[in-house]
Amino acid sequence: MEAPTFSIPYRSKLAEPFEPGQTLILKGKTGEDSHRFTINFHHGAADFSGNDVPLHISVRFDEGKVVFNTFTKGEWGKEERKSNHYKKGEEFDVRVRAHDSHFQIFFAGKEIKEYEHRLPLSQITHFSIDGDVSISKIHWGGKYYPVPYESGLGGEGFTPGKTLTVYGMPEKKCKRFHLNILKKNGDIALHLNPRFDEKAIVRNSLVNHEWGNEEREGKNPLEKGTLMDLEIKNEEYAFQIHLNGERFASFAHRLEPRC
Repeated sequence: MEAPTFSIPYRSKLAEPFEPGQTLILKGKTGEDSHRFTINFHHGAADFSGNDVPLHISVRFDEGKVVFNTFTKGEWGKEERKSNHYKKGEEFDVRVRAHDSHFQIFFAGKEIKEYEHRLPLSQITHFSIDGDVSISKIHWGGKYYPVPYESGLGGEGFTPGKTLTVYGMPEKKCKRFHLNILKKNGDIALHLNPRFDEKAIVRNSLVNHEWGNEEREGKNPLEKGTLMDLEIKNEEYAFQIHLNGERFASFAHRLEPRC
């Protein structure tokens, strides 16, 4: 099945304020003859009729650069530039995360730029994409989550057919981290434990206070200091684990599949 695409030029009004901790995720592809495309955060309207543009990102294949700037009071500010690591015709993943004082911009999961706010984050009301590009995914959301983090699962819980998605980034000094899917009685239906010190991702379960046999087949594809997309799909007979869009492992249910 083909991925959905969005019409370019793309214009959108934000339903809610862009707040610290939130991330914009863009995935798409450029053509073999692409010259440039831009991602813009606007105030007032998604156009360039004179309203402020708190953040302008211009990916330029004709210059081999990515340009960052702000338009305010009818004038463009000073450009800030980084090398463009993407090539024409490639798929891309661009993410913009908001913080109190700056944006973090990631290309292919790696931070390429911290851009200090020249206008308040609260001024952003609209968003646009222009240029030689096709877009297959636009996702906006997230917040700051404390670690360790615990949360209940509402409704019927994590039942077969549902998917848990986690966006995050292992710290540069990370040795290990883990995610547990628990039953109400404290049993752990799935313990997912990436171990950089062992170059493995361990899967296990805890039943009646006893750990089962570890499963650790497969190379750990995660990198320290690089964004990760983790998806766990609960199917009738197993958890399907996907990392960065690729299927990584299947973990057969050792307990009743409703969590």
